[in-house]
Amino acid sequence: MKIQFIASLPPIQSAIKLDGNGDGGRIQLDVPRNNVEALIKLQGLAGKILKVVVEEASEIDFIYQGGE
Repeated sequence: MKIQFIASLPPIQSAIKLDGNGDGGRIQLDVPRNNVEALIKLQGLAGKILKVVVEEASEIDFIYQGGE
């Protein structure tokens, strides 16, 4: 299953957290409300192993995906 949506890293220090052992981490994303459907699909994959690919989006992509 492929789920695609527009997101950004929030401008906060804790957007990317490394664990204390240095062998893992967590990423926090801000997602526009128009992309909530994709988040619901993503939630259905909780507990699964995911392949994550990050690609910088253009402003046109952002507007097309419902960004403000």
